[in-house]
Amino acid sequence: MKKEFMKILVAVLLTMMLLPLVTSFPRTPSITTHGSGDIIDYQYTFNMEEYRKNYDGVINGVKNKGTLGGTRYESKSVEDELLHYYPKSLKVIIPAFFLSLLLGVIKGIFDYRNTYSRKNVIGNGTTWLFQSIPDFFLVIFVFFVAITYLPQWKLFSASSWYNVLVVIMLISIYPIMYIARLVGVSLLAQDGSDYIKVAKSKGLSLRQVINRHMMRKSLEDLNRYLPTIMVIILSNLLMVEYLSGYQGAAYRLFIALGGVQTTISPYTPPDFEAGVVLGIALCFLFTILLVQFLKLFFTWKFSR
Repeated sequence: MKKEFMKILVAVLLTMMLLPLVTSFPRTPSITTHGSGDIIDYQYTFNMEEYRKNYDGVINGVKNKGTLGGTRYESKSVEDELLHYYPKSLKVIIPAFFLSLLLGVIKGIFDYRNTYSRKNVIGNGTTWLFQSIPDFFLVIFVFFVAITYLPQWKLFSASSWYNVLVVIMLISIYPIMYIARLVGVSLLAQDGSDYIKVAKSKGLSLRQVINRHMMRKSLEDLNRYLPTIMVIILSNLLMVEYLSGYQGAAYRLFIALGGVQTTISPYTPPDFEAGVVLGIALCFLFTILLVQFLKLFFTWKFSR
């Protein structure tokens, strides 16, 4: 446990050191026009002095003012934006995480029980299918079907109360199949073990054997991948929030990266809000860190 805790601590410290270096990287191009048609010429030259200035600005702002800086909105700081957007993302991240665990375990058990039956097509077959298709394609496909054939349902409208449920389901699809594969493989690996043969010889049903003897080992295997599952959910969140119009932290991150322009000016590159990017990245890092601690807690429980 101490070794695992030290690994997490070192990884967090390194990440917190590297994130300001990445977000402080100078991104201002040199924009000129030439010719009768005002042809735009973008040029970029790395400036070490500007890089150092950006980095020092972030560090000094945290040390002296206790803030990550301002945003494109004059009356709002980075902390104001985080307090507004991050809780909205947590409203979908937390339910999606536990829903993925629940449905993924159930699907994994179903896949294992029907491995050698005709139902394997809708068991392992569907698990393999959804894992083979890129998750962004699934989201775009659902978006296309909803807009084309079900416009009256307004599934991706921010004004509908069930918009949150749609976001939760979309970011849970791939994690559910990922967990189902982990659980199914773990159960299948135990199938020929001596203690399983003994349990079956005593007349226990397959359900009793799974619940009493096999699930503990499978859940212990699954516990190792809890942080990976959270990373998958967070990676899906950016695209899902943008397409569904759900304005959480991932949507705000997309704006901060320049993906959504709130103002359009000629010859001006999209605004990059380094403070917002750094703040949201730290929030997501904190979310993964909590799952890491959850993993350590269950590791301790299993070891006892």
